[in-house]
Amino acid sequence: MIKHLFSIVYLTLISSCFGQCININGFFIDYETDLPLAYATIELFSLHTGTIADENGKFILETVIRDSQSDTIEFSYLGYETEKICVADFLVTDNTIKLIRLPIALEEVEISPKEYKTEIVGVRDKKPTGSQVANIFGANKGKYLRNPRKEVGWIKSVSYYLHSSGYPTCPFRVRIYKPGTDNTPGEDLLKENVIASAGKSGWIKIDISEYSIPFPKEGAFIMMEWINSGEEFYFETELSATGVNGELRVMKRKFYGQVLGTVSKKGGIGLWGSNLGNEWVPYNFNNNGKYPNAMINAEVAFEK
Repeated sequence: MIKHLFSIVYLTLISSCFGQCININGFFIDYETDLPLAYATIELFSLHTGTIADENGKFILETVIRDSQSDTIEFSYLGYETEKICVADFLVTDNTIKLIRLPIALEEVEISPKEYKTEIVGVRDKKPTGSQVANIFGANKGKYLRNPRKEVGWIKSVSYYLHSSGYPTCPFRVRIYKPGTDNTPGEDLLKENVIASAGKSGWIKIDISEYSIPFPKEGAFIMMEWINSGEEFYFETELSATGVNGELRVMKRKFYGQVLGTVSKKGGIGLWGSNLGNEWVPYNFNNNGKYPNAMINAEVAFEK
């Protein structure tokens, strides 16, 4: 079991203009094994920015800090305590970050023969009517799944629909959150890095039964996180929009990686998202009572 995370980071001061331009780069390795830790996260919430390490644990972030006394760098990795360091303090340290693995609380389990019934919760449509893209890795988008039983179940698998546009084969990270007090994604229920990829577009099912993830009475947020899988996964596409004068404008935009399929449904907000360094936001686009819904579902086992 991994107990510590060791991060070696180098900060280089480049120039000064309204703030200090800095280049944050380095790599993450495991303290005990020296093996790289892929896809760790670096965020600066005060600047609404951040980045994700690549599959080799390497990362680079170029940004402009407003105030080195208050701007804070946050280093995180699933299953570990988050480390927060003021930029000014970081510049005078040895640039070594240690993240301690969170203890796993094991509850007493009563062993008794039980029968379970499996239900599919979420969107099950065969084809998308829309899509959700990310302009850079680090986006985290998905759907809140209500619990129809109002009793705790266990998540056996999660499924995502990968749109045919973009790169359906691009790896992504599975994220599962318990609803927070403000009804946005809160505590991580899946505390391990589960990375998945598909051979083609369409539904992809990921078995997570080995992690014993509960499906709370209040439901759960099942999300897809775009991760740093290489520059080759950027692509351009054309977007059209109608201006205030009725003129149709066509623009080329650059996006990254896989594209999540969506459908329009009644029943309230069905798509949530965030980018590195930003808060969660609902995609509350109401079109005649219908809202965009992320094409995500979960296979949940409930006790009979």
